[in-house]
Amino acid sequence: MKKIYLSIVIGLLLIGLLAACGGSGDTTTEQAEVEGEEETDASGGASVNTIEEGKLTFGSSGLYKPFNFEDLDGNETGFEVELGEAIAKEMGLEPNPVFTQDFGALIEEVNTDRIDVILGSLTITEERAEAVDFSEPYYTSGPVFYVHKDTDDIESWDDLEGKEVGVIANSVYEDTVLEHISEDQLSTYQSDTVALQDLAAGSDRLDMVLTDKIVGLVQIDENNLEIKSVGELIFEEKIGAAVKKGNQELLDEINRALEAIIENGIYEELSEKWFGESILE
Repeated sequence: MKKIYLSIVIGLLLIGLLAACGGSGDTTTEQAEVEGEEETDASGGASVNTIEEGKLTFGSSGLYKPFNFEDLDGNETGFEVELGEAIAKEMGLEPNPVFTQDFGALIEEVNTDRIDVILGSLTITEERAEAVDFSEPYYTSGPVFYVHKDTDDIESWDDLEGKEVGVIANSVYEDTVLEHISEDQLSTYQSDTVALQDLAAGSDRLDMVLTDKIVGLVQIDENNLEIKSVGELIFEEKIGAAVKKGNQELLDEINRALEAIIENGIYEELSEKWFGESILE
C-alpha cells in the first residue's frame, strides 16, 4: 500500500514539474513576441500605415529638373527623389518614387490614396493647407522673371502689358501672374523646362517665364539656354511634404525622419550635390 501511495505522489510531482516547465516556455515565447513588437516599433516608422505595406510611396510630377526628373536611362532621380529615399530609409521603409507627369494632379493623388506623400516642390499655402497637411519646410526658394537674353524691356510687372507670359499650370506662379496680367496673355505648361525652352527659342510665343530661380539657373547651365533672370525674388517660398488631410501619424513620422536626416548631415550632402549649397533656408 505504501508503495502504491509513493508512486502516486511521485507521479503528481512529475506532472507538476512538467506543467511548470511548460508555463515557463510559454512565458518566454510571449516575452519574445512582445520584445519583437517593441523592436519593430522602435525601428523608425515600421508601424506607420502606408498604401503599400513596407513602402513609402512619394509622388512628384517628374518634370521639375533638378528636383524631380527622369535620367537618360529612364530612372527617377533629382534632389526630391533622393530626399524621399533618405526619408523612407530613416522610417524603415522601402522608397517608392512615383511620377504623375502632372503637377496639378498631386493633391488629388495623395487624397485618393494613390501616393502616401507629395515630395514635388509644393509650396506651403493657406489654400493648399485646407486640402492637405504639410510637413515642416524642406527647402526655401522663390520665383524670378526669366526673359530671352536679348530682351531689355522687361524688368517688372509694369512692363508686361501686351506680353505673353509662361508658367506651370495650377501652380502658385500662375495665381501670382494672373494678379498682374489678363488670362489671354497667359500660356500654361506642364513643365518649366518646356516653357524655358520656348522662351529661349526667341519666337513671339513667350516674352517672359515666371519660375523658380534655381530651376532656371540649372537649365541655363545644362542646356545653354539663351535666357537670363531679371530682378530679385518675387517672393520667398517654403516647400513642404504633403500628406492626406488628417493623416497625423504619417505626418509626425515624416517630420521626425526629416529632422533626423538634417541633423545627421544627409540633407546637407544632398543639397550640396544638387545645388552646391544648402537650400534649407
